[in-house]
Parts: sequence; C-alpha cells; structure tokens
Amino acid sequence: MSYKPEKSAVEKASGVITVVVFHLVVIYALMVGLNHDPMDIVKQQIDAKIIEEEAPPPEEAPPPPPPEFVPPPPDFVPPPDIEFTAEAAPANTNAITVTKQAPVVEAPKATPPRIPKKGLSRPPYPSSSLRLGEEGLVGLSLYLGENGKVQEGKVAVSSGFERLDEAALKHAIRSWRFEPCMIGDKPTACWYRMNFRFKISDEKGR
Repeated sequence: MSYKPEKSAVEKASGVITVVVFHLVVIYALMVGLNHDPMDIVKQQIDAKIIEEEAPPPEEAPPPPPPEFVPPPPDFVPPPDIEFTAEAAPANTNAITVTKQAPVVEAPKATPPRIPKKGLSRPPYPSSSLRLGEEGLVGLSLYLGENGKVQEGKVAVSSGFERLDEAALKHAIRSWRFEPCMIGDKPTACWYRMNFRFKISDEKGR
C-alpha cells in the first residue's frame, strides 16, 4: 500500500492559478485570431507576390529612319538650239467696220381695263371700324386675268387701319371683275391700281 501525502494549500492554489492563466491565454489567442479577416491575409499574400515579380524590361525605341537619299547632280547637258521667227505684221487698226443694227420694235402696250356697266360692289364696312369711327382711303394693286377677274392683289396704300385694308382687299379678290386689258383685239392679263374710300357717312346713307 503506497502512501501519497496530501498537497498543501499553497500547492493547490498555484495549480488552480496555472489552469486559469492557461485558459485565459487560450481565450485571448482565439479572440485575436477571430478579429483578422481571412481575405486580408490572402490579399497580403497576393500583394507580396506582385511586388516580388520583376517589372518587364522597357521597350526598345525604334531605330531612326534612314537619311533621305539626295541624288548627285547630273552631268552637264548643253541647252537645245532655239530658233527665232519674225512676228507677223500687226493688223491695220485704221480700218473701219460698219455694222447694221436691227431696229428696236417696242411691244404694243395694253389698254387699261374698264369697270363694267353694272359697276363694282362695295366692300363691307367692318362693324368694329364703324363703332370706332375708322375711315380712310385704301389703294389696291390688283392682278387681273384675261377674263378680267381679280386673281391676286396687295395693299399699295394703307388707310391707316388694318381692318379697312383687309376688308377692301379680300372683297376685291372675291367679288370684283373688270372688262380685261386688251392688246389690239386680244384680252391679256395685267396689273391695275384702284382706290376705295371708307366713309361712315356713305355707309349710313345706304
């Protein structure tokens, strides 16, 4: 029967402290290891590998172009013989040339149109112009066809009121018809000037 003496209190306490310290060291090591990102370790390894690789040698510059070839001067070649010829005598500048000009024939002028016997209808007086007391003379330049009908026109002289100008021009193109311009016995198209005066007194007397 073996005899094993009991441990003293000091030995027991030192054993417990040793075990506690060992566990604390193990826990600290685990915590430190968990705080590191595995990708950081891999990245550090890749960076270290890239740094360790040697940079490629610089490209060699292309060789300079060859110098331009300058041909040597040619051998002496004698110039060709040149023949001189006498110039022709100048023409007689005193000669007089007579040319006949064709007579200028003026185109026949057209006779102006005439107002038909039944007369021309009066442009309607704009109601707003009557209310505002607008009056004035409108000068129209009218293009008459071969049948005497007004085909187009423009205001040559304004009355000073746009409503009166438009009323006269639109009515002339829509309604007026003259006896056409004539060249001889043939009707022809022509431009014709005609004036119309808007007067409120004439409108009230109708």
